[in-house]
Amino acid sequence: MPDSAIDIAAYVARTGYTGPLTPTRETFVGLHRAQAYSIPFENFDIHLGRPIGLDAPSLSRKLLTKRRGGYCYELNGLFGRVLRQLGFTVTNLVGRNLIAGEPLRPRAHQLLLVEVDGQPWVADLGFGGNTLLEPIPLEIGPEHRMGFDSYRLQAAPQHNYHVQLLMDGQWQSLYTFTLDEAQPSDYQMMSYFYSNSPDSPFRQQRICARATPEYRATLVDRELKVRRPDGRSTISVLADDGAYATALDQYFGIRLPEPVSRLFS
Repeated sequence: MPDSAIDIAAYVARTGYTGPLTPTRETFVGLHRAQAYSIPFENFDIHLGRPIGLDAPSLSRKLLTKRRGGYCYELNGLFGRVLRQLGFTVTNLVGRNLIAGEPLRPRAHQLLLVEVDGQPWVADLGFGGNTLLEPIPLEIGPEHRMGFDSYRLQAAPQHNYHVQLLMDGQWQSLYTFTLDEAQPSDYQMMSYFYSNSPDSPFRQQRICARATPEYRATLVDRELKVRRPDGRSTISVLADDGAYATALDQYFGIRLPEPVSRLFS
């Protein structure tokens, strides 16, 4: 198998996907949902002093074999490679995080544009606790219900699109993007900054997030938030390393070989 290829059988086993693998809308939506529910967003390797590799062997080893998660360049990088191998047309895009507020972060969030039967779709598995569960058509206005959240696309100046999430009855822009194509080298540069610069939010916080049909869980440093379909949310502080390790396993499916204390050293 060439270095640029992902083992599709290993990917299917990791995500639990059971549908067809032909380049159809059914496959596309099903794969997106399966990965969203199985491979968490997390940035722990940055705090463990490990480099982030975006090549196919690195992605396969970390996300599939070691059953870890990653951030947008890893999660969407893996998904884009899988889709291309299955015959989909995929364009790399870049967005700017808006929900983080001022000052605005660089235009550095990876997302994907995927064409299915002549229809362009936005795919994104890497926006932390607010990431899409399913792709959405590149259409302005319609509301898309996913699990217990709703999303939509809105137009913005300079040929921008906003991905918005309905939060507390108000539409909140998560990030903005254009249709200008990005290159793998763009992501390598962005990932290097976010994994190495002291100004990077990923150097300042340990973040983990995962969605399932039963909950959405987000762990920022030692604060765990679990949101349920009925609207209930619980927030707890995992001050004990044992409780932290248990939560990682229970809510995110992650078992670190290193002691939890290394994340905070």
